[in-house]
Amino acid sequence: MTDARLYAATSQLTRGPLERAESGRRQAAILTPEGVELRVELAERGERAGAFLIDALIIVAAVIALVFLTLYLMTALEGYALAAGLVVFFFIRTFYFAFFELLWRGRTPGKRLIGLRVIDRAGGPLRPSSIVVRNLLREIEVFLPLSVMMMPETVGNAAWIRLFMTIWIGIFALMPLFNRQGLRVGDMVAGTLVVASPKAALLPDLVEKAVSPASIRRMQPASVDQRFTFTPQQLEHYGIYELQTLEAVLRRDDVHASQTRREIAERIRKKIGWTEEQAGWDLRYDGLVTEFLQAFYVAQRAHLEHKMLFGKRRRDKHDKV
Repeated sequence: MTDARLYAATSQLTRGPLERAESGRRQAAILTPEGVELRVELAERGERAGAFLIDALIIVAAVIALVFLTLYLMTALEGYALAAGLVVFFFIRTFYFAFFELLWRGRTPGKRLIGLRVIDRAGGPLRPSSIVVRNLLREIEVFLPLSVMMMPETVGNAAWIRLFMTIWIGIFALMPLFNRQGLRVGDMVAGTLVVASPKAALLPDLVEKAVSPASIRRMQPASVDQRFTFTPQQLEHYGIYELQTLEAVLRRDDVHASQTRREIAERIRKKIGWTEEQAGWDLRYDGLVTEFLQAFYVAQRAHLEHKMLFGKRRRDKHDKV
């Protein structure tokens, strides 16, 4: 994504009005690289604090277990056990959040329990570099000042150091209160956003409608099965991220949904080489556009799931497997 595109997407999120979703959460619009506007529900500040508390308790439990294990091993390994324990503690404290967000695509155990997820603020795939950056900055925000507070005598006057570190942590901890999107400093630098994970599963009739061309036959009776049969080569252009974007487009029911579907169908048609002459229909019929997208969604998902059975997981269209 170009700098101009990133700036435009970020400006839209920052300056645009924040509506309320049916769940009561604040809602914002994100423009994906495909040009699709998606509505996301922003995580509430209390939810983020709760998720962080859960993760912090898990880290504390892991550190306590590590201390007991180190004490047990010191009788046999002496100084080596202490050195190994300090190294493990460093990795737990520094890479806990980044590890799980990389493993679970933007979720830690705390976020998973609360129902939150980290996404790219410009609408693209969540990049590993963004995850690492946002979590390394947590060292500056929280863990580094906490470490100094525990050993203030090594730095200088204990009372002043504790006061200064308390103010330091307070400023960074309260940063989400000073912007409408609830962004941490790490989110601002990494270009990320924490949103509520959608709990709704795939609409039960979405696949059924896609594989049942009865409604299409009523409009265009000729060559329905051939018209909506896709070759493996045509399904190799997209990955999981694009599939999720298409699902979000199919779920939309706002006033701009038809126009958005028509634009997406045109992009897919050109990408996979699906000509109007071969298909026997054009994109002026909204019903046919929707059925085409549903059929492509089902075929694309089946194609990706088949590849995953053989250990090939394609995250997005840029991922080569």
